[in-house]
Amino acid sequence: MTEVLKDIPVTLVTGLLGAGKTTLIDHLLEQRPPDERWAVLVNEFSKTGVDGARLAREGVYLREVAGGCMGCTAAVALGVELNRLLREARPHRLLVEPTGLGHPAELLKQFRSEHYRGVLSPRATICLVDARSLADARFRDSPLWHQQLASADVLLGSKADLWGAADHAAFEALCVSRPFLGCGIVPAAGGTFDAAWLDASPGDAGPGHHEHGHHHHDDEPRAYDLAFPADTRFDADALPAVLGALDWERVKGSLRTATGTVRVDGTTGEVNIVPEAATATNRLQLITHADAEQTALEQRILAAASRA
Repeated sequence: MTEVLKDIPVTLVTGLLGAGKTTLIDHLLEQRPPDERWAVLVNEFSKTGVDGARLAREGVYLREVAGGCMGCTAAVALGVELNRLLREARPHRLLVEPTGLGHPAELLKQFRSEHYRGVLSPRATICLVDARSLADARFRDSPLWHQQLASADVLLGSKADLWGAADHAAFEALCVSRPFLGCGIVPAAGGTFDAAWLDASPGDAGPGHHEHGHHHHDDEPRAYDLAFPADTRFDADALPAVLGALDWERVKGSLRTATGTVRVDGTTGEVNIVPEAATATNRLQLITHADAEQTALEQRILAAASRA
């Protein structure tokens, strides 16, 4: 007998580019009860995804929606992939990670639509923020940040091990700015995640909540999918300087070095290079507002290739 899909809890994990959404979902998947099937829907702004392999594990079903934010340009693809995921996984819980350029109000509207009524049960929306960004007027004035903040039931600070005293104070001020259901620090940065937040109702955060703004398409950035020959080996020590010389808001992916694969994860002004267990193809995703020619970008990054 086919199991009926009914009131599947859905948690939306939002945050601007590089906020740490995938890291949080990775942590949440580690807490999955062994007798439950969980599903994850990941949105990449570029045409190919790079985070799927990081989240893949037994008992977790994963689908990626690529080629724009799934609340706008990829909305049709969202419906197709979501329906397929629900049909194949028949999950006990669904986690959704939109791109950092995604608009949560549009997604929540779709999850609450007549088509999914009785099937999906949206729970508290989680928003991540690196408090160091709050000192940047461009971040604070971003319409997308304000929409994500307005959609948030739970506010989590990420990368807190890199915060200064002013950053902690700014995050605390944000937490008391309105009645969030909860505020905390992302577990990967030494904090704790209250599992009860996953099943909390959005209404628990109090009145005056979820006053969503309009959907913004103005000045959308471009996404580049950069691929390098499989036999290329990069110098991990040279990568931060080479990547740092380029104009981008977000860069991530996996590259091969002489000693193994490394994961590249960078936001404006910061590039992290860490070892990665999985063997991956040489590929980066770069998001920028600057006009660039793809081959020229690839050639500049190849400057960090090992000469040995």
